[in-house]
Formats: sequence, structure tokens, C-alpha cells
Amino acid sequence: MPMVAMVAVLGALVLGTLLSACAVPGSPAEQIGPTGFDDTIDLGIPGALIGTVGGVEGYPACHNESITYDGTTWYPFLPENLADFPEVVALASTGGGLGGGTMRIVLPAVVAPGPGDDVGTLSVYEGGFAYWISDSGDLETWLTDRELSYPWIC
Repeated sequence: MPMVAMVAVLGALVLGTLLSACAVPGSPAEQIGPTGFDDTIDLGIPGALIGTVGGVEGYPACHNESITYDGTTWYPFLPENLADFPEVVALASTGGGLGGGTMRIVLPAVVAPGPGDDVGTLSVYEGGFAYWISDSGDLETWLTDRELSYPWIC
């Protein structure tokens, strides 16, 4: 291979590597994943609480369902550094499924949401973090606005 061709190929590889590091928000280069069911991720820590809103629809029963609110899509994740996260106090629940929310039945498929399972409170924090808890108190998750991918389908 002539020297000019080798330099051109090497330059293209270097340029491609540099450009891939400059991800556009929401682009595949910024996606994290696939994120396994029990995988923890360190995405930093939430900043100050921006606001809390009730009546936000969601049903993250499989831990891979995103929640969209006010034009932002939120992806559930398990924080690796949970001890550094703020403690979120649950709102009073409106009741639950079987046993008033104290009994769980493990089934191989996702069951239809019980009363208060598919609507909840979303607390949004600086830095692209949020916390969602169902009105029943049976489902809750930390969320990020960084796109995550998951290796399972629920």
C-alpha cells in the first residue's frame, strides 16, 4: 500500500475515533447499555430538587420501561452509588394490590397494574435524574434522561 494511502487510512481512523467521542445528546454513541436487570450504573449523583409533580403515568414493572413526561423520556436504572443519592420520602399511598400492598405473587409474566400502580409522583433533580414512585407505593425507580438500552423484553 502506498504511503499516501496508509496516511489517509490512519487519518480517517483517528478522525472517526475523535468524532465518536463527541456524541450528540440522544445519539447511539451516548446510549448506555445494554443494561442488565441487576446491573448497577454510576451516572454521577443528582443535584438539587427541581420539582415534584403527581399524576405521572408509568408502569416500570420490568425495570426497562421508560417514562415520558413533559417532553423528556426517563430511563430506569439501579444507581451504583445509591448511598450518595437523596432520600426520597414516599407520598401517602392510596392502597395497593393483594394484601394492601404487603403481599407479592411472583408470576412469569407481567400482570396488569393494580390500583395506583400505573400513575405516580415524579421528582426531577438537576443533572438529568428523576425518581418515580407509584401512587400505590409498590413500584419505584430512579431514572435518568440519558438513553439506556436493555437486553430483555418484558
